[in-house]
Amino acid sequence: MTVRACLPSDGHTPHLRKRDPTFGLGIASHPMKVLQAHAHWQRVVDTVCWIRDHVTNPIYLRQIDIPGVDTKFIETNKGLLSEILDVVLPASRINADAPRTDFAARYGFLSKPVYVRLRYLADQPGPFSELIVRADELTAQPSGVRRVFVLENEITYLSLPPVPNAIAILGSGYAATLLRHLPWLADVDLRYWGDIDTHGFAILSQVRRHFPHTRSLLMDRSTLLTHKSHWGEEKTQTIETPDHLTPDESELERDLRMGTYQPRLRLEQERIPISTVERALAGP
Repeated sequence: MTVRACLPSDGHTPHLRKRDPTFGLGIASHPMKVLQAHAHWQRVVDTVCWIRDHVTNPIYLRQIDIPGVDTKFIETNKGLLSEILDVVLPASRINADAPRTDFAARYGFLSKPVYVRLRYLADQPGPFSELIVRADELTAQPSGVRRVFVLENEITYLSLPPVPNAIAILGSGYAATLLRHLPWLADVDLRYWGDIDTHGFAILSQVRRHFPHTRSLLMDRSTLLTHKSHWGEEKTQTIETPDHLTPDESELERDLRMGTYQPRLRLEQERIPISTVERALAGP
């Protein structure tokens, strides 16, 4: 196989003509992977060189402009690309804390934004009762908001009754990942409401790791036992051990895991009557 390091494939990118001696180190370190990629090796080379030579403002991978190279090609070959880039690029161009699997974060590309979907439960400040906002733009506490309820289930999120000075945030199973982008949550009354199952308590623990003052809502033994007719089954329990639960929450989580009441017991939040939800929201 002929290796043409950093030579342009179409003659229109002269800035790539300069050969890079570090390229040989990357190749020598992974000879079998290089051989396996022989059919598209030149595109791998061109991609590495393009990334090496474009030290500009952060862009998305979609904006890499190389003939025959698109985001699917990069995603398919990110393992080999990462191993060579780690040798070719200076340390200042590599985020060593990011794994190779997160190609964009590791090499300074923009990642898909995190979006927050929120709903005003009363006292909306403008014409919209519900908004979807980029998390990196929601840097300040919304005016007048003193209470925040985080829920996982969409229809429950949509049907919450009015609560003064409060918003609801839809977690959709990723509450912990989502909320860590909103540091102002440390200054509000933050309540998390998930299913009463091992996954629900795992997410509660993750949220509380970032915001220790988080209180759970309707995730207690009394709520579970009062709604026995609505019990269901958690298909697969999480293996995660939640470290940030209160003693009562930890005890209930252990009972769920041990099958104290029934194997893989689960009470989904949307099965709890709205009258019970209204009473809980009216409390302190």
